Amino acid sequence: MLEPLKGSPLVAFVAALLAALAVTPLVRALAWRCNALAHPNARRLHAEPIAQWGGIAIFVGVALAALLWRQPSPQDLRWLAPSGTVADVKAVSQTLHLSTTFFGCGFLMLLLGMLDDRFDLPPLWKFLGQFVIVYLLWYSGVRIRTMPFTAGTHILSDSVSLALTMIWVVGLTNAMNFIDGVDGLAAGMCAIGAASLCFIEWAKAPWAAAASAAICGACLGFLRYNFPPARIFLGDAGSLLLGFWLAAIAVAATSKTAAATTLALPMLVLGIPLFDTIWSVVRRTMARQPIWRADRGHLHHRLLARGFSPRHTIFVLYTVAAVLGATAVLWARTRG
Repeated sequence: MLEPLKGSPLVAFVAALLAALAVTPLVRALAWRCNALAHPNARRLHAEPIAQWGGIAIFVGVALAALLWRQPSPQDLRWLAPSGTVADVKAVSQTLHLSTTFFGCGFLMLLLGMLDDRFDLPPLWKFLGQFVIVYLLWYSGVRIRTMPFTAGTHILSDSVSLALTMIWVVGLTNAMNFIDGVDGLAAGMCAIGAASLCFIEWAKAPWAAAASAAICGACLGFLRYNFPPARIFLGDAGSLLLGFWLAAIAVAATSKTAAATTLALPMLVLGIPLFDTIWSVVRRTMARQPIWRADRGHLHHRLLARGFSPRHTIFVLYTVAAVLGATAVLWARTRG
């Protein structure tokens, strides 16, 4: 059977890290050239325009890493077809399809974010675009198939599966967008979350582990330019892409995980952005405001209001995220 190369998560991590380090300055120059800039306003902490479109560097970093860690190809299928077992051919075909879906839908989410960064799309159009992309993800077979936190014996109907997949993926996609309010926060949180997912899936789902490692490496490479004071922002292009990719990896990896805890570990790993988003929805609903209306009630805003500096704020949230991630990894290891 064609398996990913041994140690491929480490290969993916290093390749994505180096690629993001090299590509990010070029992306910054492109953003300035295309006027994809974040201008100062009442909610933003910077006093001058900052380049956006950092998601391009993340996408390129992960895509280049995918060329180095073992990715199945149509040639592999042709090679296996004459002599390989049915299980071998099926496994390679599924991984090839998953990789194509991961990058194809991710590219669409990146484009949606780039358009929003450049033209400030209406919220309705942004959500509509996200729903269409997540539908394509679900239609391709990356979906929640059993009810989370149950025995997992009941297979969900297509309508329920679609609804739960939409809630999970769209919710986490926007959670990363909401928390991207301080230099380096979203990229660092995604790096910690992706590293945790990598260790959780290392033995059970090699492709998911390698993809998570690549995301972690790309985020750390990008942080070289995004750490306070930032020279480039993720923008919606980056925050939407990262949230979408982490959510998709979690869903894809659940086929290798006990159904009784489907999504439980990813929810723990990504607990801060999920909690922040749920609280934002509750807060805005109680205030009778649209849930997409920006405010200064997020966790990072509250820490800043208490006198924390931007660096202290992100270190506090990094620490909490690391503790949650480590707890999830230990839980996964003790469960075997």
